[in-house]
Amino acid sequence: MSEEEITPDDGASESVATEGNVTEGSAPVEKTWRDSLPDELRGIKTLEKFKDVDGLAKSYVETEKYFEGAIRIPGEGASDEEKNSYFSKLGRPDTAEGYELTKADMPEGMAYDDTFEQAFLDKAHKAGLNNAQVGELYEWYNGAAKEMFVQNTVNSENTIQKAEIELRADWGRQYDEKLAGVQRLVEQYASPEDVEYLNTGPGNDKKLARMLDRIAKDHGEGRHLGDPKVNAFTDPDSAQKAKDAFYNDTKSEDYKAYFDASHPDHAKVVKMLSRWNETIHGSE
Repeated sequence: MSEEEITPDDGASESVATEGNVTEGSAPVEKTWRDSLPDELRGIKTLEKFKDVDGLAKSYVETEKYFEGAIRIPGEGASDEEKNSYFSKLGRPDTAEGYELTKADMPEGMAYDDTFEQAFLDKAHKAGLNNAQVGELYEWYNGAAKEMFVQNTVNSENTIQKAEIELRADWGRQYDEKLAGVQRLVEQYASPEDVEYLNTGPGNDKKLARMLDRIAKDHGEGRHLGDPKVNAFTDPDSAQKAKDAFYNDTKSEDYKAYFDASHPDHAKVVKMLSRWNETIHGSE
């Protein structure tokens, strides 16, 4: 057999050459620790930043430490214990008495409400507020309450002054007498609760004062006899009617006392007649 006959066939030569080209021309693929992961994890991009398993483990440990100290907002179905733990981490004291507040100074005439303060602190604690939040709300509320009190005081004083000016204009020289009659009527018929209510503002209403003056006058016309403090009439017409009724009722005790200097009520009745005459004729 000749040399030409033992030359490898063309197909075999081509095959060998092709295999050599793949080995020499292609760069080998570097294997990583991620190659051992399941298919569903191997392709996660986040894992590519870790060069090895040690880096991944270190990152996991640091993440665990972070979440251990993190404040987690309780879910809708969280227990009281979980909520209390959350509020404590936010700075809420253990009890409502643990809040640190500086008691506000009240303006003159305004009392400090300790009952409201305790109710406010109890509500704040239940809501989970910390000391800084409670302090800010406390300062805001007391500031607003004091401003309102001062403004109401000013408004009340202005109302009193305005009512007095208008009543003096209406009643003229009888102002003091009419006002005294109104005050005596209140003292006689108003309960302590009524007086307290009137002192909150309604008692300074000029319309109410005029109405009470009319009641005092009518009341006196029906009872012209008796204590002159009750029967001090405040206008000339009423005083004249009371005086006429007094002289016509000759059997009354007041009539007898007036004309009997030894009677124990003599001085009182004389004073009553004198006041009526001053109302009718004016003080000269």
